[in-house]
Amino acid sequence: MKRLLALALSAALLLGSAAALSPEEAFPNQNIYPGFIDVAEDAWYADAAKVCYEVGLMQGTGQAFAPNQILTVGEVAAIAARMKEAITGEAILLVDSTLPWYTSYVEYLERSGVTVPDPVQQATRQQFVTLLAAVVPADMLSPINTITSLPDTTDPDVLAFYNAGILTGVDSWGTFAPDKTLTRAETAAMVARVARPELRQRFAPADYAPFTAANLKPSDVLFTNGTTAGQYLPYVQELINGLEADCAAQGMEFNWFNTVDGVEFLDYVKDTALAHFGVTAKDGTEVYKNFDVQVYYSRYLDLKGNH
Repeated sequence: MKRLLALALSAALLLGSAAALSPEEAFPNQNIYPGFIDVAEDAWYADAAKVCYEVGLMQGTGQAFAPNQILTVGEVAAIAARMKEAITGEAILLVDSTLPWYTSYVEYLERSGVTVPDPVQQATRQQFVTLLAAVVPADMLSPINTITSLPDTTDPDVLAFYNAGILTGVDSWGTFAPDKTLTRAETAAMVARVARPELRQRFAPADYAPFTAANLKPSDVLFTNGTTAGQYLPYVQELINGLEADCAAQGMEFNWFNTVDGVEFLDYVKDTALAHFGVTAKDGTEVYKNFDVQVYYSRYLDLKGNH
């Protein structure tokens, strides 16, 4: 049945007038999900693991799914090859069983011009997207988001996957983290969204301008208690926004030397933020000591076009 389906798909693709395949047509259910002993029904990735198994893009490891296991490039190549086979109808040719298990998939991709990195190394998020983007046609990535930039990449393939609702990043700012590895659970979530558009995620990144203005990343640690820029900067900006609103309500221009309860704005912002996070200036790391709130805010206004 699978071979007949592949032949039918191949024939359809040879006809120039044939309509493009939808994800549902390319990835029909072909397996009965057995349930895995390590996938709880209420696990955040449960539906994704089920879809990936049913459509034949990911398999278990015996009775388990191993959701926390880190994927290798070879495993990502296997997923990409299965996708390409399903979409094009070009069968994956089995090779000598004495060769490594991933050889068939790697050779299949490389015959079509897809470069596969070392199959035994742990796969990165960038490698995952690059391999999938090489086999998933653009018409299967209809945009549902309008993301034009990301904090740490300008790769058009990555942006396409974000806009299609397949990726949402590792934080609220949409950070891609291209060098970060992938677990099987994370991979299943993204693969399932390729196969089943109803699982895709609408996403609008939080404002990244404060970090650009401060030359900081959200993960930068500012205080010895572990407080990061991702926690500190939005709070500082919230304080400044409140002061600006108060000034506007009184018909005044914002000025760092204005006072609130007898305290100059600059000291008010610094001291209130320190108290909020339960630290003192002495607890600041070198990153914090190099941070100047006035310089930061001037650059923030420039970025926002308010200067």
